[in-house]
Amino acid sequence: MNFELYVAKRMLKNEKHSKNFSRPIVLISILGVVLGVSVIILTVSIATGFQNQIKNKLLSFGSHIQIESMFQSNNKETSPINLLNKNIDENKNFISIEEYAYKSAIIQLKNRSSSYEVEGLLFKGLESFKRNEFLNEYLIDGILPKFKNKVNDTVILSKKTCQKLNLKLNDKITTFFISNGNPRQRNLILGGIYETGLEKVDSKFGFIDLQYLKKINNWGLTLKTKYQFNSDSSNVIVTVTNKSKNGFLLYDWGNQIRVSNNQSIFSAKKDCTIKLIGFEFSNLKNNNLINIPDTLIIKYSAKQKIITYENIAGSDQYLCGGLEIYLSDFEKRNLVKQNLKANFGPEFKISTIDEQHQEIFAWLNLIYQNVYIILILMIAVAVINMSCALLVLIVEKTKMIGVLKALGIRNTSLKKIFIAHGGLLLFAGFLGGNILAGIIVIIQNQIGFLKLPQENYYLDTVPMDYPIINILTINIIAFLFCFLAMTLPSIISSRISPVKAINSEI
Repeated sequence: MNFELYVAKRMLKNEKHSKNFSRPIVLISILGVVLGVSVIILTVSIATGFQNQIKNKLLSFGSHIQIESMFQSNNKETSPINLLNKNIDENKNFISIEEYAYKSAIIQLKNRSSSYEVEGLLFKGLESFKRNEFLNEYLIDGILPKFKNKVNDTVILSKKTCQKLNLKLNDKITTFFISNGNPRQRNLILGGIYETGLEKVDSKFGFIDLQYLKKINNWGLTLKTKYQFNSDSSNVIVTVTNKSKNGFLLYDWGNQIRVSNNQSIFSAKKDCTIKLIGFEFSNLKNNNLINIPDTLIIKYSAKQKIITYENIAGSDQYLCGGLEIYLSDFEKRNLVKQNLKANFGPEFKISTIDEQHQEIFAWLNLIYQNVYIILILMIAVAVINMSCALLVLIVEKTKMIGVLKALGIRNTSLKKIFIAHGGLLLFAGFLGGNILAGIIVIIQNQIGFLKLPQENYYLDTVPMDYPIINILTINIIAFLFCFLAMTLPSIISSRISPVKAINSEI
């Protein structure tokens, strides 16, 4: 039987048994498969590119998971959350955990006609601009400021906002914040301009130092002291210089007793260490704390006659507007969210990036629904093309089939011959489709010749990624469907009568 199969395959390939009309039909069928496969791959590539680039842009304004207080104002400002006793166990799913806060503000700019233009913004306070890779990617002018020990007054605004207010790099910006019901004016410096293409989002957000927002909001308590020696230098007098604008200050000078006295006197002849704790209350009768108490370690050296301090950061280090968690695997966001809910109480709001931007993610999901439709249609086209090509070959080889059947070849072997031949043609079509799609993806990513209106699609060029695993899976599934479909036309070859086939004029 192996000899029969060998003879049959040679006869199928023999030019003497081939007619010229089948060649263009087979070629057109293969080209149809090439185009169909390339369309499938490009559709998946574009859909994946849209998903990834839009997600990256949205991550400039958020993260995979955000943890905030449930008690927020109507203008999207975040309320302070206490992280002193909240430990988040980092795991392999976490890339980083960053603190942030939101604060509403009004920017005022005096133009040349001596009139004032204003723009409302939501400032997002960041721990570090340098660690925000997404923001760094979309910075079009200026540089990201570096945070040092002092509070930074540099801001990053969108191109759209700068165009509205006629702002240029390094311009001074008059800004008004609302703190405790009162407006507070601050002068900021425009250090950078960004553009993501998400105009509705760009026009709402600006970026600023997180410590600056903490200072504006009066979050936390930072004890400040000064010291002096008495007239004969026998004692050291330490005085707390803090004043509370919204309540009352009490102090614990290391004896676990709260007093309103802001001074402590001790001997200058021996070393001394004082653990000073400051408390800020809104009401002394009910002991309602306004802020987390601050602890300051005061160390006096009798030999050097100087005082040094430890733990000078203040209690605002335990307060922030929320936490942003970046994950290594985006698909695990809902699982991580459920685990975090078990560790945090009901007073915390835990949300994912797709919950924060539901409209945009709904649009992205709609794109993938189109992918599935195109995938089914293109597979159907490939099946029809190759079935037609195989039918043409069977019709063309009718006389050869009759001779083989007269020699005693089995129907199963005859089916295998045509299925194998159809599989080779199908493989050629799939290989050509993958090569064509790969070339288009490379050229598009290098040159960007396919343009888009950014105001409608949030991107100025068609994005194309190449998810190897997804494309390989689609290739295998589509090839198997098409290959299995080859069995239908091959059945026709087994039902051809040897006598009629030999006497056929075809």
